[in-house]
Amino acid sequence: MTPLSTLQRSSDAPALHLQLAEILRQRIQQGVWAFDQAIPTEKALCDEFDVARGTMRQALQSLEREGYVRRQQGLGTFVIWRGGQKPRREANGGSRRDDRGRRIALVVPYIRDSSVPTIFAGFQQEAEAAHYYVNFMQVNNDPAQQAQTIQRLVDERVAGIALYPIGSEADAPVQAVLHAGIPLMLVDRYFKLLSTDVVCSDHFGGALQAVRYLLDHGHTRIGFATWYSTAVSMEHRALGYSQALLERGVETDPSLVCYVEGYPTVDVRPLMALLQRPDRPTAVFAANDQIAIALYRAAAMLGLRVPDLLSIVGFDNLDVADQLEPSLTTVAQPFAEIGRRAAQMLLRRIAGETGPSALVQLSPQMVVRGSVLPLAEMQLTAQMA
Repeated sequence: MTPLSTLQRSSDAPALHLQLAEILRQRIQQGVWAFDQAIPTEKALCDEFDVARGTMRQALQSLEREGYVRRQQGLGTFVIWRGGQKPRREANGGSRRDDRGRRIALVVPYIRDSSVPTIFAGFQQEAEAAHYYVNFMQVNNDPAQQAQTIQRLVDERVAGIALYPIGSEADAPVQAVLHAGIPLMLVDRYFKLLSTDVVCSDHFGGALQAVRYLLDHGHTRIGFATWYSTAVSMEHRALGYSQALLERGVETDPSLVCYVEGYPTVDVRPLMALLQRPDRPTAVFAANDQIAIALYRAAAMLGLRVPDLLSIVGFDNLDVADQLEPSLTTVAQPFAEIGRRAAQMLLRRIAGETGPSALVQLSPQMVVRGSVLPLAEMQLTAQMA
């Protein structure tokens, strides 16, 4: 194999972390660093190759999985390969893994819009770059099926599990994951009484953005449409709705909070009841874009034009949001980044990283389109109708 000394940064070159792993692997094989010797620190290697810390960590994790190095938190990275030996394909000096040791799982409640596939795409990209393959499983929003799926993965001894949970309570199979020593990563939501790694959006902050935007446009009678769910993500969006009103001195009206059945389809009847009230809201914040789309349907059935007679803000920024008429103003979650970060954190745990559970909250962003009008313009439109 031709020795490598510098990184190739052209678009057709291998990923940087793969090139780095090969350069460091060759140095170990050539005896630059002897058995049980510490290699230079991550910072020193990053400075030498002019790469980000995350890229260098990916390279070192690859070498650790291959049995070239061991990493000790607070101490450094040490060579464990002896000249002439066949590297182990295992992590942390444990027993040799079979194919299951290269398999991780992503378990999701359902697949019905663009959010979950986008999370999966980001997750799979990182996993495959680290030479893991992903079992992608959906459980039909059924807690019993979720429990069975997780237990099966524990029994099969997969290397790690990323779970997009249905609710906020950890059941026995989830506890079994931890008892088995299998790294567990939660995606989008967390369990209230269980400490584990989580990657999610700032649901509270996103809801604050949405309702503040409506308040800035003069709306004070703002409805909140959500679905029956025990997930903390929905709770946090509800809290963001209430907090935004409180900040502006607008009294919360519980009668403007509308709950709908959301799976497998959104029930529009409660939404129609909300919009048929004589004191109906002039604007509605929908807890997700699926509910916002149902609000469009309910408004059309009642002859309420969006945004002339009803302003709507959603949450998620699904692919369909800009295809609606008018296009939907919504809060965009960074779904692909959620998937990537979840995989990165899970792979670090599989590689032996220890330490307290981490909560990574990514910031959602408002995407302003055409579904909101200032209240004064809406009132003028109504007078002219």
